[in-house]
Amino acid sequence: MVGTQRTGKGAEVNETEYAERSSAAADRLRRLDDLAELRSLTRRYVRRLAAREWSGMLDDFTDDAIVSIRDHGERRGRAELAELFEQMQAAGSPPDGYLLTSPELELTGDDTATGIWTWNRFFSELPVLGGALRATGPWWEGRYRIGYRRVENRWRFADLRFRLADSSETAA
Repeated sequence: MVGTQRTGKGAEVNETEYAERSSAAADRLRRLDDLAELRSLTRRYVRRLAAREWSGMLDDFTDDAIVSIRDHGERRGRAELAELFEQMQAAGSPPDGYLLTSPELELTGDDTATGIWTWNRFFSELPVLGGALRATGPWWEGRYRIGYRRVENRWRFADLRFRLADSSETAA
């Protein structure tokens, strides 16, 4: 049995087939690891955003990242993104909860990927005349459309766009 390997249930394969199977398994494992890292990156971003934890957030973006969040305008590069985060920090910390669901992730190349996520913001206080009313139930829904790029062996946001869902998007 020179040149053969035993794998599972006594099956014999030659060295070439063994190498091909090993390579395919390694490729699949890398894709699964990449998808897990993309999910983790995006969830971490939304948790930090909800908690207004800005420190370290810029490290999750490429140097040339393009970001467009609701009506804050488009920002390009880390300097403009840092300015946006400063403005958002100055707005305070709402006591609301965020939920990120339904990821559609696609690896588009060795170092690029895209994603669409559904975002919900659950309000815990509603502004009323003279203060705030504690409430449960009302929410907003939106979509994150994200372009990811691997830089220095780490996935980062290269193009992040967020809009509240409108009737044309939810009618599908």
